Amino acid sequence: MADRELRRMHRAELIEIIYALKQSEDQLKAQNAALTAQLQDRQLRLESAGSIAQAALELNNVFAAAQAAADDYLHSVQASLADTNATNTLSQARSEAKRILEQAQADADSLKAQAQQECDAMTAAAAQKRTQTEADCKAMVERAEQEVQQRWQAFDHKANELLDQYRSTDGLPSEET
Repeated sequence: MADRELRRMHRAELIEIIYALKQSEDQLKAQNAALTAQLQDRQLRLESAGSIAQAALELNNVFAAAQAAADDYLHSVQASLADTNATNTLSQARSEAKRILEQAQADADSLKAQAQQECDAMTAAAAQKRTQTEADCKAMVERAEQEVQQRWQAFDHKANELLDQYRSTDGLPSEET
């Protein structure tokens, strides 16, 4: 606004300008709060990435299940062996149980390694996103604070000029007396 316009304004109009500036400041604070909430949401996502590692650890239950299956197989073979072929069948059962265990071990190791790689990649990506988000949020907060400060200073300067001119034109006593 031009200085002449400010001089001609009434008190109510100046109060409206102050009110508009206050609303703008409140709006910037709300935006800051929203950005902070986004940052916290991303932090929660980063924490949930740990659940993949936990799932990989639960693969150890695969070993227990495979061992139980092998044991059951051996027991059923031993129970069915009543004749002289029992030794061959038992040997075959043991080698089959061993093969099942080795296959389960290999599958579990593969799944565990894959889960660990995915977890590491997700953790690194989340950390990078968090760092970027924090930097962006910080920059936005700084810009918002600078803008509020500049607007307030400009308003304060114009209001003081207007008051000085008002005092000088009306013959009112100045602030010094």
